Amino acid sequence: MKSHNSIDEMNRLLKVRLEEWRLCEKTPQYQPKPVVTITREPGSGGESVAERLVSELGLDLYNWELIEQIAKDQKVSTQLVSRLEETMPNELEEYVDELLGADNLPSQAYVSSLKRVLLTIAILGNAVIVGRGSNFFLPADRKIGLCFIAPLDLRIKNTMKELGLSEKDARKRISRLEAEHRRLVKKYFQADIRDLSQYHLVINTALVKPDAVVQMVKMMIRK
Repeated sequence: MKSHNSIDEMNRLLKVRLEEWRLCEKTPQYQPKPVVTITREPGSGGESVAERLVSELGLDLYNWELIEQIAKDQKVSTQLVSRLEETMPNELEEYVDELLGADNLPSQAYVSSLKRVLLTIAILGNAVIVGRGSNFFLPADRKIGLCFIAPLDLRIKNTMKELGLSEKDARKRISRLEAEHRRLVKKYFQADIRDLSQYHLVINTALVKPDAVVQMVKMMIRK
């Protein structure tokens, strides 16, 4: 598993991926590298499935918290994004303009930077992006969007065990996170996180084992 837990490490990786992409993109047999976006209900165990995916498929794992850090530190990503935009395939240029907007207000600088970082990772590929908003910034044919769900009682038990919380506190935490995730996706991506038609696969972790998820994703990548 290749999980990147520092801004410097992630920035170095993206630079390496950019050089690889610039070389490969010019070859006739070039095929975009896979991108898997993961949305998960709090307590569903989606993070552990994401780790299994990157381990089995040799992908790079980017968690939501780290991407947010990079987006906030615009100095980290400015040079990288500029180089990427110089060589971006024509078919994505209009989509970038649509995402970032030509008339972003100053208060939207963070959101613009966040989307640039996410788009950079997605174009370079070979990535699993864990985060509530990551599924909504690329077209359906540019990603494999997974959504992990589970019954509430199981999610409460998982949260209690993972964080050492009481049942009452675990229930409150899940409710708070769900509300925050809905607001983020609606505000920044104009989408409904509960709209299941937005995902390629919706997986109940209480019924589907990680091995089966890995096999399904492998099949989708091959196709």
